[in-house]
Amino acid sequence: MSRFLIKSALAGFLFISFMLCYGAFCDYFFSQKRYLDLSEKKQWVLAQEGETYDYAVLGSSRAYGAFDMNLLDSLTGMNGINIASNGSGFKDNYLLLSLFLKSNKIDKLFLQVDMASLNSKTSFSNEFHAFTFMPYWDEEVVREVLKEEIPFLKNSVSSIIPQWRFFYFNKYFSPKEVIRRVQLSKIYKDSYSQTKGGILGQETAPKKGEIKTYSLPETVNSEDWSYLIKILTKAEDAGIKVIFFTAPRYLDHQEKLKTLLSSLPNRKIFPDDFNYSDQNLFQDQGHLSYGGRKIFSINFSASFNSLINSKSL
Repeated sequence: MSRFLIKSALAGFLFISFMLCYGAFCDYFFSQKRYLDLSEKKQWVLAQEGETYDYAVLGSSRAYGAFDMNLLDSLTGMNGINIASNGSGFKDNYLLLSLFLKSNKIDKLFLQVDMASLNSKTSFSNEFHAFTFMPYWDEEVVREVLKEEIPFLKNSVSSIIPQWRFFYFNKYFSPKEVIRRVQLSKIYKDSYSQTKGGILGQETAPKKGEIKTYSLPETVNSEDWSYLIKILTKAEDAGIKVIFFTAPRYLDHQEKLKTLLSSLPNRKIFPDDFNYSDQNLFQDQGHLSYGGRKIFSINFSASFNSLINSKSL
């Protein structure tokens, strides 16, 4: 029996030692900017360092695909970056903005809001990508959100051995992924810089009659609203002017959203001049086509320049 206990204790010791050592390695490796996967949008955003921008675009895929960023820059005379990404709710946006501002500065934040992002758990398949932020555990703001999202991280074991979190998402932090990241680091591939974080490529509009329509929720999820306010507070505490906007939806003027946002004093830009019924401007009901992005960029810049000229900003 004693031999069994000794072997069990030794096996347990080796397992814990491995977990601590590999976890400590993950803490270092996956937070190194040179090992970030620049083909993944949020990783690309986290790789940006020491830059100053006149504005940043933040939100879900509707913000990611809302603008032709180079065109918007030329029309506004500003230097911007799009840090929005697919399937991201406000909790995702909040942490990404927090980490981005650790290394970069912006003057204005164009924050995309709609009733889908205010009901993220029912509207998105995965509204919070916890694995993206696991390597940044040392940041208090990240720890707080991860503990809120993943209950087991609150327990005493996780407090003593926080490296355990990497085994929760072992798919994203496996030795195989380490090898892949090392190989990527040898081939500098920065696809997003040419579009300033915007959509890559030119999509074609769907064939006539192929856009399926659906209604967005009419009520607000309290957690999503809370994180919207956290983003607003985070930005304003950093001296950033926040401007709300919503990207066009096919055959939907989003009147409910306009009423809701009227309770906040920030400036808003709504796509009132956009042709909501022109199917060629959309990929699907919530996302713009290549041509739609160009037109919306022109309309948005006109509204923004009007705010500047009226000295409302």
